[in-house]
Amino acid sequence: MLKTIKYALLLGTLLTSCTLDPKCEWVDEFMAFENYALVEDLQQVDLVLYGRNEDSDINLYSEYVVRSDSAYDALTSVSRGDSCDYCNYPQIDFSQYTLVGFTTEIGCFAQNYLKVSTTTEGLRYALKTVDESQCSSIYCGNFSFNWVLVPKSLDTGNITFEYSIARYKCDC
Repeated sequence: MLKTIKYALLLGTLLTSCTLDPKCEWVDEFMAFENYALVEDLQQVDLVLYGRNEDSDINLYSEYVVRSDSAYDALTSVSRGDSCDYCNYPQIDFSQYTLVGFTTEIGCFAQNYLKVSTTTEGLRYALKTVDESQCSSIYCGNFSFNWVLVPKSLDTGNITFEYSIARYKCDC
């Protein structure tokens, strides 16, 4: 009987020490993103390659600016050479466009939002990840290149890359 009471007290202590209703605070670390103007005539690209686990040339949170067929071939060479079943290689006219991307790893339910803006210094490529999940520790291995085609009419000689996140911070 005494053992049962001890177990009941221990269980009661554990249950009351857990927060079943965590306190969460929305934190937007990239407020400026909302004020950035979006350049028209941009096209998102469904270019899918191996991620950094399969291709050591791919780096997380890295910038990619591809201006030619030869650079595109070099970027896709590992995926093409290994016959990647889920990869996708759209044809791109590099006389008309520059391919620009930024690699991220995002949560299961997160969304990336992309804006390319013109500034006095050149182009600004801004990427904001919005993750509305609370207390989620599920890892999905989502990897994204966030590709966009920028018309050659825009000067891509100087591109500034910005990245940040908006998410819940919880006491889970």
